[in-house]
Amino acid sequence: MRVLLFANTDWYLYNFRRSLALALRDAGHEVLLVSPPGAYGARLQDLGFRWIAAPMERRSLNPLRELRLVLWLRRLVAAERVDLVHGFTIKCAVYGSLAARLARVGARVNAVAGMGYVFTSDDLKARALRPVVRALLRLALDGRGARLILQNPDDVALFAQARLVNPALVRLIPGSGVDCECFLPASPGGDEAPLHVLLAARL
Repeated sequence: MRVLLFANTDWYLYNFRRSLALALRDAGHEVLLVSPPGAYGARLQDLGFRWIAAPMERRSLNPLRELRLVLWLRRLVAAERVDLVHGFTIKCAVYGSLAARLARVGARVNAVAGMGYVFTSDDLKARALRPVVRALLRLALDGRGARLILQNPDDVALFAQARLVNPALVRLIPGSGVDCECFLPASPGGDEAPLHVLLAARL
């Protein structure tokens, strides 16, 4: 199977989806990585992956530029004969899924860790964009062959209440996971040594 992983930065693919890409490849699948250009594309290539730089601007709201990106993705997906498109974050999930539907790709998987600025902010721009984004989400994420992965029960409820996707297509997972081969517990300093805990978080 030929799988395309699409994210909004190459840094994200390298740091958070590298283990997924490696596991897919080890299972015998062909993996294509797509993101805007950055410093980590070469690192992905050093791992033996095909990485393609997408003409994407993360914060762009220009409708013509965004349409060109979707059409570029559609051409890429069709030319590469991709079997499954996997998008990360809302923008990549929507655009990747739209491109997949246009190219008649049978399987679409999207992982959204949070609802993002459009749904969490109350400023004028966010409120103006919300109906447009809702319509795009309904078109992109629903339908046969689609699955949506969420990490927050509140997001599951929001998607259901707004009728953005068929609840049967949603999968709730407890988090993105941690690579336990990379992040190992430090050796204890001894039975009497106090345990120091660091919590890095944001509200």
